[in-house]
Amino acid sequence: MKIYVTGAAGMIGSNLVRSLVAKGHSVVGVDNFWRGTRSNLEGIEGDFTFFEEDLTDSGIHCFDELGDNDVLIHLADIVAGIGYVFANEWPVFQKNLLINTAIASVVAGKKPSKLIYVGTACSYPQGLQRSVESSVLKEDDKFPADPESGYGWSKLMGEIEYRLLAKSGETQLVVLDLHNVYGWPCEFSGATSQVIPALINRALETPGSLTVWGDGTQGRAFVHVDDVVSALESAVSYEGSEGTIMIGPSSCTSIGEIAQIVVSDSRTQSDAIEFDTSKPTGDIGRFADPSRAERELGWKPSVDIHRGISDLIGKIDAAKRSQA
Repeated sequence: MKIYVTGAAGMIGSNLVRSLVAKGHSVVGVDNFWRGTRSNLEGIEGDFTFFEEDLTDSGIHCFDELGDNDVLIHLADIVAGIGYVFANEWPVFQKNLLINTAIASVVAGKKPSKLIYVGTACSYPQGLQRSVESSVLKEDDKFPADPESGYGWSKLMGEIEYRLLAKSGETQLVVLDLHNVYGWPCEFSGATSQVIPALINRALETPGSLTVWGDGTQGRAFVHVDDVVSALESAVSYEGSEGTIMIGPSSCTSIGEIAQIVVSDSRTQSDAIEFDTSKPTGDIGRFADPSRAERELGWKPSVDIHRGISDLIGKIDAAKRSQA
């Protein structure tokens, strides 16, 4: 058995590949370096093959040897911070549809034993994401569908396509709906950086006040990349019948709280917070009911948000110093 990983050079993909190879698996990675970088894959020792290919191009060869005993973990998509997603809804939607349809064609032709599709909490109805305190999402809440963004719709369309394909019974489909993932390596500057690394980057270089988009009361269920890798590895060996499993903590952390954790760290220059309510805030709040993940995968989040952010501040600070 080989394990194929799309989006292998991204934050989740590179950590997953390293862990799988270290455990003795044969891994094939695919990425076009839209956000992931070649340096994220440096130093991997073991049975690892990498293809630099764009999944929307014709004539890709990375799946030529994909067999019916192999597993395909599909992470690749166009995703970024809230500003980028809402400023580029149609391109994000269109590109993700093309990526997902390309993978569906591969699965239909090669018939691997399992397809693990990484979905998102952004695909759940926006009306269920209106409170930091009470907006708990469950797997059965996804329909009737009403995602807020083109990104959420594109990920949901991918899941629907894979479910139709899986009706043949030749490939087991497992969908892991991730909440907001953070960790290293990540993009921490530029338009496509996401909220936690973007806040850390600005706080490391901005004396005085750290600007936060919105009023800071909006929140997310942040889950560390190490916990996501653990869930994905459990999904590789999962033989149960639950098609969708939500991966995220059972509590919501507001963006204001995240900013406070960041500015309280002695390594950052910012010592206060100001809010820019002219900027988009997205869904107000959401968090997970992790009971199915615990029951089916034996999974629980283990990385505390304070420890995770502290570690990420150190990694971003070191990266910035090396670039200076």
